[in-house]
Amino acid sequence: MAPRIRGNAFVKNSLTLSGGVAVAQVLPFLFYPLLGRLFSAGEFGLLAAVTAIVSVLSVVGSGRYEAGILVAKSKREAARLAVLCVTMSVAVLVASWAVLQFVLAEPLARWFNEPGLSRWLFVCPVAAFFVVVYNVYNEWCVREGYFKALGVNKIVNSGAIAVSKVLLGVVKICSQGLVVGDVIGRGISAAGCAVRAWMKDGRWFAAVKLGSLWPTAMRHKGYPLYTMPGQLLNALGQAAPVLMIAYFFDKTEVGYFSMAMTLFSVPINVVSSAIRDVYRRQANDEFAHQGSCLGSFRRVLMLLTVIGVAALLLLVWFLPELMELFMGAGWGQSGRYAQLLAPAMVIMFISNSLSGLFIVVDKLRQFFWWQFYFAGVTLLSVWLGGVLMDSMEGVLILLTVGRATAYAASIVMTYRYAKGN
Repeated sequence: MAPRIRGNAFVKNSLTLSGGVAVAQVLPFLFYPLLGRLFSAGEFGLLAAVTAIVSVLSVVGSGRYEAGILVAKSKREAARLAVLCVTMSVAVLVASWAVLQFVLAEPLARWFNEPGLSRWLFVCPVAAFFVVVYNVYNEWCVREGYFKALGVNKIVNSGAIAVSKVLLGVVKICSQGLVVGDVIGRGISAAGCAVRAWMKDGRWFAAVKLGSLWPTAMRHKGYPLYTMPGQLLNALGQAAPVLMIAYFFDKTEVGYFSMAMTLFSVPINVVSSAIRDVYRRQANDEFAHQGSCLGSFRRVLMLLTVIGVAALLLLVWFLPELMELFMGAGWGQSGRYAQLLAPAMVIMFISNSLSGLFIVVDKLRQFFWWQFYFAGVTLLSVWLGGVLMDSMEGVLILLTVGRATAYAASIVMTYRYAKGN
């Protein structure tokens, strides 16, 4: 088997990147028991609110132009897109800071049911800029096949965030060490991305003329026209449960829900992000030469299904006990929420791993409509659960059913597109 693995670029690159992603996900996971004892569920709820805002700002800031880096026809064009993303995000996020501080501070604090949120909105554009830099570097590494560098980058990112949170939780030099530690960690990661990108390919970025950015933006306007609104809808769909749970219940429930989602992000991200990044590059090459990638799509789909179902059957029964053992007394409720979310999370794992195909086959408009459905079904599910059932369990059951339909639809759509013309 060893010679076959060495001779299979997809398997080799997947294993290389999976190793880095695995370490990157395990690192913060090892710190969760300490974080669960240093910070309350309410503080995790505040971080979830800040993270939801950051996820929206990072999409708006870049215009989602980084999605075009992989499929750009030349390295020079890819470098222009990278510089465009970073440059554009500075201007957009400065304007976003003003809007957050002077227009939306009080409304957001009321909506999230978190009075302290208004004092921490200023960090959101800063964190969003760090996310943009990280995403641009990620796309560049995928395009150039720098999978070892990409794995290292993910380790640095997660390690810096986890260590910063713990240190600020221990020394108590500020009132919200969880939020500040998250921002500092992202800043360290973004700085590392910038340094490594410049050392490896700095001449390509230095050659980009500012006058070329506007024509580049116009050539790739499909990304802000379709991909950015779609990604905003996706971000809204991801953030909606946090927003609406805070509205219907309280920040403690938000903290339990946020930790339940975090619990799933570890096994999901270890495999799906590695396979997605590697498979996007392989699918792009196959479409360029063959016009189809159905065979490899079926193999990856089967692998993901086996992994997802096996993980579900092995772990779902013990989640409350595992959460209490891992995070400390009082966190069992988060494990019970995780049990209700588990079926949808398995389908999400499969869907997210394959969703990069929408960009590869240039189905931006179809991806937008899928994201519209995803956001809509998420909002409807949480609203019905909050209004009609008035219980967190009801919210999570409806959310699981609604999102499962959306993720299943994504899998069906990408299967059809993998066939080619």
